[in-house]
Amino acid sequence: MNTEATAMAHRVARPGTVATWLNHWSIQHADWGALSQVSCIGIDGTLLQLLMRRAGYDLGRTSADLVLPILFRDVLPADSAIALIGAAPGVAAKAAARLGTRHRVRAWDGYEQLSSLRFNPEELEEFSPDVIVLGLGAGLQDEVAVEFHRRFPEAVICTSGGWIDQFSRKEQYFPAWVHKFRLGWLWRILHEPRRLLRRYTIDAVSILLKQREYVGRLQALRVEPTPICLEVRRHRP
Repeated sequence: MNTEATAMAHRVARPGTVATWLNHWSIQHADWGALSQVSCIGIDGTLLQLLMRRAGYDLGRTSADLVLPILFRDVLPADSAIALIGAAPGVAAKAAARLGTRHRVRAWDGYEQLSSLRFNPEELEEFSPDVIVLGLGAGLQDEVAVEFHRRFPEAVICTSGGWIDQFSRKEQYFPAWVHKFRLGWLWRILHEPRRLLRRYTIDAVSILLKQREYVGRLQALRVEPTPICLEVRRHRP
């Protein structure tokens, strides 16, 4: 059992939590204004975890694909209302079908349906979600998370990057050995080379060159490190 992911799942489950994750790529495309208003920031990815440790932050590695299945399976009460928002049309609906055996799940895509919800969230209000999962691009998903938190202050809101798309295809996108040996980067390059090769080469070098800048920006958020995440003291339920 991944004890860090389990602990993070319990942390995320607190009503009113806005949880997000950063890796070496997304931190370079972050919406820092939105990050200052989330509850907690998990570190996803070995490279960023190592850089944070070098700066004195001994944080465990968690990620949406590790934490969310535990949250849904083991932590949330059965029949919780879960909204999945993101990915291409039809993809979130496939992911919702996988979760629908235990919970009430509704899906909206990350394109026109997201735009409609942001303009008029009446459909989401009628659904009355306990949990909102946002699988959008870096920066945007944090912006929308903070925006929806103002409208649904008691809901748990989590960003999830590409997890909705991954979960729609397979319940466990990464084999267990990939996480065990920290080879998620290699697995993703082999499966999505055109989209991700730059992320794990040029962008990895970029964060190494600018690590002090980005660690400093995180420190400016007045974060409080815990073994599983960075608590943002400006906004902590």
